[in-house]
Amino acid sequence: MDSLVISALTLISVFYCFLSGTHGAAPQFAGLPTSVTVGEQETADRLIYTLTVTDADNDAFNCDILSSNPAGAPFRVLKDPVTTKFGVYTNGATFNFGTDPQYQLTVQCDDNTGNTPTAVLSVDILAGDKITFSNIPTTTTHAALTTLINSAIFDVDATDLLNHNPLTYTMTSIPTTTSFKIDATTGAITTARDLKFETNAAIDLYVTVSDGSISVTEKVRVQLTDLNNVPSFTNLPATISVNEDTSSGTVLYTVTSYDADPGATLSYTMTVTPSQYSGLFTFATNTLQLSLTAGQTFDYETRSSFTVSFTVTDTMATTGPIDLTVNINNINEACYFDKSYYYVSLAEATAGSVSYNPNFLVRDYDGAASYSLSFASGNNSNRFSIDSSSGIISFATDYNIDNGAMPSSVILTVVCTDPTSKTGTSKVEITITDVNDNAPSFAQSTYTITVDQYDAAGSLMGTVAPTDPDSGVNGEFSCSGSSTATSATTYYSIGADCGVYLLSSPSGNLDYGTISRFTITAVDKGSPALTGTTYVDVIYRETTTTTTTTTAAPSTYNFWDDSGAVAAFSIAIVLAAIMLAVLLYYLLRCCFTGMCCGPEPCDFMECCRGYERPRRVQRRLVTPEKPKRPRRDDFDYWREDDFKDSSVYM
Repeated sequence: MDSLVISALTLISVFYCFLSGTHGAAPQFAGLPTSVTVGEQETADRLIYTLTVTDADNDAFNCDILSSNPAGAPFRVLKDPVTTKFGVYTNGATFNFGTDPQYQLTVQCDDNTGNTPTAVLSVDILAGDKITFSNIPTTTTHAALTTLINSAIFDVDATDLLNHNPLTYTMTSIPTTTSFKIDATTGAITTARDLKFETNAAIDLYVTVSDGSISVTEKVRVQLTDLNNVPSFTNLPATISVNEDTSSGTVLYTVTSYDADPGATLSYTMTVTPSQYSGLFTFATNTLQLSLTAGQTFDYETRSSFTVSFTVTDTMATTGPIDLTVNINNINEACYFDKSYYYVSLAEATAGSVSYNPNFLVRDYDGAASYSLSFASGNNSNRFSIDSSSGIISFATDYNIDNGAMPSSVILTVVCTDPTSKTGTSKVEITITDVNDNAPSFAQSTYTITVDQYDAAGSLMGTVAPTDPDSGVNGEFSCSGSSTATSATTYYSIGADCGVYLLSSPSGNLDYGTISRFTITAVDKGSPALTGTTYVDVIYRETTTTTTTTTAAPSTYNFWDDSGAVAAFSIAIVLAAIMLAVLLYYLLRCCFTGMCCGPEPCDFMECCRGYERPRRVQRRLVTPEKPKRPRRDDFDYWREDDFKDSSVYM
C-alpha cells in the first residue's frame, strides 16, 4: 500500500512540474569560482572572462551579473553573436587600485524555468598596468588557392604599459579550423596549411596576449577569396526500403554528387552502421552504385535497418559523412537449422537396430509451428532413414563396412520443409565405426600334420591359419595351442602365427605312429575379442630315406637385364683381348726377331725353320780376340755363349 501511495505522489509531482513548466536540470557553471586580473589603466570595453555554462535539458538560458562587491562594479555580461557564448566584459571602466583593488562578481544564469544558479568571479586590479593592442581588431583578406603553408597573414602588435616582458600570444578560431597558427612570442599569424583546403570564407581569430598577470583578447577576421568549391551529394541524405529476400548483387541505390569546379576529380568512401554489417554492402566508386554484396542476404529478424554513410572529396575539401538509411522489409522465409554442419557416429549394424539423435534445431522466423525433416537423395542416403519429426537417424539397411563393402563416412544433406513448402538445408556427416562382429574361423574342424625322424628342431611343420572377415585390427588375430598329452608339448609348439613348430626331434623317444593332439585357439584383436578353435593331430612317422628332391621354381633371371653383370662381362672381354694381343706380340717377336731369349737369336721352338737369321755382330773385347769356335747346334751355341759371358765378367 505504501508503495502505491509513493508512486501516486511521484506521478502528481511530475504532472505538476509539467504544468508549471519546471524542468529538472538547472544550468551548470564550469570553471567557477576563479579569478582574473585587469590593469588599473584599462578603459576600453574588453572581454576579461568567457563563461562555460551548459543545460542538460538543452533549455535556452540567459546570464547576467546579479550583484557585485563593491556595488556598481564597471562590468557586464554579453553574449558573443559568433561564438554564442557568454562573457564578462569591462564596461566604461575607471579603476582605482587605491580604493577598490578587487571586485567580487556574482554571475547568475536563468533558463526561465525557475532554475537560477549563481557563481562567483573575482576580478583583481593590477596597479598602474595596462595591455594595449595597436593594430587590432581588424580584417585581412587573402586568396585561398594561392596562399600556401607558412604564408604570413597578420602581425599582432601589443604593448604593456609597465613594460612587463615577455608578452605571450595565444589564439582560437571561430569557426574552428586548423589553417592558422600564431607565434607565441612575436604574435605573427601564419598559415598552418595551404588555404586551398579551407572551406570557410571568413574566420575570426581571437588573439589573447598576456604579461603573466593580465590578459587581453581581440579579434582578427580573415576573409578568403577564390575559395575552393566544396563537392556535395545531390541525392543524400535519403531513405530506401528493400525486401529481406533481395538477391545478392542487387543494386540498392545510386549516389549522385556535384562539384562546381570544372574538371574536379572526386573520390568517395562508405561506412556502415553497425560496423559488423559492413560486409553486407558493396559500393562501386566508379559507378557510385550501392549493392548487396555477392553471397550475402538480409535478415529482417536479425537487423531491420542500416545506416550507410558516404563522403566525397576533391582532395582539398571533404563533404560528409552523409547518410543513406536502408530499411529492410519482412518477407516470408524458409526454415533454417541452427548449425550448418552436424556430426553423427554410428556403429555398423543391421537395419533399424541402432539410432542416433543429432538434435537438429530448426527455426522459422515466420512463426511456423511445424516442419518435417528428410534426406536429399544421393551419396548413399538410401542406406539411412530419418524420422521426419524427431530427426533421429538409423540404418535403412544392414550396414557393413568390413573390407570396404560400404563407405565408412558419408555426408548427407538434411532438408527441413515448413508448411509453406519453403525449405532449408544443412549437412550431416555420418561416421560408421567398425564393430568386431566376426570371430576367426578355421576351414576344417581337424587338421593333420606329420613329422619324421629327419625333421630338424625349430622347423615349421605346418600352418592352420584361420580367416576373419572383419577389417582393421578386428581382423587381426593370434593363435595359441594346448594339449593334455605331455609328449605333445615336449616336442611340438603352436606359434602366434598359427604355425606348428618342432621343438626337438622325437626320434628314439616316441614310437612311430604316435599322435599328439592340440587344441588351437585363434583370438582376434577386437574389443571385445572373439575366438575360434580347431584341432591339430601331429603324427610322428618313419621315413625310409633322407633324400629330398627339391624342384626349384623356374628362374626368371635374365643376364642381359642385369646392368652390373653386363658391365663385368664387358670388362672381362676387354682384358681378354689385351692379353691375347700381348701373347701374339711375343710369339711374333720370338719367331722373327729372336729377341725372346736374350741378345742372340734363338729358335729352340723351331717355329721359324727356313728363315735366315741376320748374322750376329761380333763384340769388341779389350783382350786379344780368341779363335772362334766352330758353330754347333743351337743348344751348344747357347751353352758356349753363356760360358764365354761368364768368363768375361769374372
